[in-house]
Amino acid sequence: MPRSRFRLLALDVDGTLLDSSGVLRPRTAKAVARASRAGLRPILCTGRRYRRALPIAQALGLDAPLVCNSGAIIKNPRNDQTLWRADFDPDLARDVQALFQTHDQPMVVFNDLAATECDFTVPAYPTGRALVDEYLSLNIEHALVQPAFSLAGRALFHVCAMGTRAEMTAFETVVKQTLGGRVQTYVQKSPRYTGTMCELLRHDAGKWTAIERLANEWGVDRSEICAVGDDVNDLAMIRHAGLGVAMGHAPDCVRLAADQITGHDDEDGLAMLVESLLLESQE
Repeated sequence: MPRSRFRLLALDVDGTLLDSSGVLRPRTAKAVARASRAGLRPILCTGRRYRRALPIAQALGLDAPLVCNSGAIIKNPRNDQTLWRADFDPDLARDVQALFQTHDQPMVVFNDLAATECDFTVPAYPTGRALVDEYLSLNIEHALVQPAFSLAGRALFHVCAMGTRAEMTAFETVVKQTLGGRVQTYVQKSPRYTGTMCELLRHDAGKWTAIERLANEWGVDRSEICAVGDDVNDLAMIRHAGLGVAMGHAPDCVRLAADQITGHDDEDGLAMLVESLLLESQE
């Protein structure tokens, strides 16, 4: 099989690998396998928790590191080992917690544990907030409910609030005004939940930061990276990769940042891209 001019294929999961129903379509799965055979190493870069990213990697037969939690952590799927994590420093952790408390936002704190352990910690369940409680009800078996939540002895690397889009956009504004450039935020919605999330990560964390770290370790130049995504937490990798590709259903800001636009998730847009890259390598 002809070799692609790219060596890394950085892939978002929801809306890129998976269709709008959260299904890995056969054509897309086969395209990822073909990309691997052609010398493109697929790396999953997702907002998902490690527990939820791991089965997708296994279904695709991938054993490369997983970039999870919107790029705040890199995990080794072979042994659950953490390869890198963007921890908040103690002062920032305290300020973030105080901000959530001041604005009466239940804080979802993501954990760094094995795939069989609790994914996140919350201060209460139920919280009395319909959209938060919907999220918790769908994930409660993976949650640690800790009313007297303490930062002592634990790492804080990825937290989020949840509400309507208007509420989360307003909260994001408060976060930026209060914490400035110490954090970065993503306001985005998963098709799995009714509510919209406002995610907080360390200012230098993100999918591109994680991908670049792996690429440097492997001696891969950024010009040899193709990155594909469909949401705001994909913007940096789409802008900085050698080839940045937006899915056809991505919002305007993502499509405008891309070098190329492929098809929608429900029409195997990722497979279309892989097929075009492999065709290009034959010419």
